[in-house]
Amino acid sequence: MDKDTKKTTINELLNFLREEKVTQIIDDSAQNRYVKKLSARKYLGAFVIAQSQELDSLNHLALQCQNNEDVQKALSLSSISASQLSRRQNAASPEWFEKIFRELVKHLLARTKPTGTFKNIGKLYAIDASTVSMCLTDYEWAGFKKTKAGVKLHQRVVITEEAVIPDKAVIKPAKHSDRSEMDALIEIDHDAVYLFDRGYNDYKQFDRYCQEGVRFVTRLKKNAIVEVLNEQVPDGENQIFQDAEIFIGKADKKMKHPLRQISTKDSEGNEIVIVTNCFEMSAKEIGDLYRYRWKIETFFKWMKQHLKVKKLFGKGANAVANQIYSALITYCLQVFVQIKYHYDGTLLQLKRLVEMYLFKDVQLFIKALFKKPSRPSSGRRKTRWEEEFQLIATQFEIGDVDIFYDQVIDPVFL
Repeated sequence: MDKDTKKTTINELLNFLREEKVTQIIDDSAQNRYVKKLSARKYLGAFVIAQSQELDSLNHLALQCQNNEDVQKALSLSSISASQLSRRQNAASPEWFEKIFRELVKHLLARTKPTGTFKNIGKLYAIDASTVSMCLTDYEWAGFKKTKAGVKLHQRVVITEEAVIPDKAVIKPAKHSDRSEMDALIEIDHDAVYLFDRGYNDYKQFDRYCQEGVRFVTRLKKNAIVEVLNEQVPDGENQIFQDAEIFIGKADKKMKHPLRQISTKDSEGNEIVIVTNCFEMSAKEIGDLYRYRWKIETFFKWMKQHLKVKKLFGKGANAVANQIYSALITYCLQVFVQIKYHYDGTLLQLKRLVEMYLFKDVQLFIKALFKKPSRPSSGRRKTRWEEEFQLIATQFEIGDVDIFYDQVIDPVFL
């Protein structure tokens, strides 16, 4: 990188790419073979810039590289064409992007703490999938319906005290069901609890998790066949309407291990039926635990709203996967900065400041992060009716009544 850019915000983000293990991943891969201009490090840096600035296309990125001196200095690159970027995007291996992403996750998790809300839980994972819809004409390889195409991001996140961190990702055409990727996302870890929704209902897998000591909390499908073995006394005060030990399934599909069924309500008053193999926790704790699953929903929403995931730059399978991985990497880099500087504001606020100060001195960015409002807001003003009535009454008693004849004065706000 150019010496003049060492103290810029973009270089603060890209510092991670200079880590020894990441350098080794880059050097050990074939990504730089036969490449003269757009090296793997520059290519990845270019896509971090594109994600941070929410650029619209490879043409937009190429235009920045050709005309923006700040981009040129940050990448040590005088210019690049959209066609060169496109060829690189299609040729680069998604496995290479994934390795860098996983290495970044390791660094992040080393700097964070478990939720601390629940005892005996080292890690709290949430699992879900989100589909990126595409035009069938342009993406025939990703077709999953007669008139639709799409890829599905099967995602595992770690919920920590500091942030929600995307921990593992599997990117496949949308025709693959959610539960087909359970083995890839759920690992044997006796110190963890996995949260997932009804799309992952698989009784054989549930039996295996019970046998291997993998703890999980999920929801039952409405048509599930349940045999109640015994029930605890409901706890209406804590919104627990059922706490029972059950068997799920029928005949040869019946589970070998019993589960626990808990009926509670969500914040909108809708009934939620939860099943888990966690018998050592209270029903209220299980209900509270499952509510953490919404964090992966907000993660997907954040990604699609504030990074370039929905509008794709290329049409090949590699190009699509690489763009999604670049979004995940950029998200992690911003979380890394948030944790490094102990910033307790929202990630969206940090992301907007990153965009504003991307090519400016990093000290200006840090100063902006912790800038206090020039005039602290006291919130919506509450009218002190009794005090103001007494004030008006006192003014009237002492004869100070002229002001009340002024039609532009509202006595309530004196």
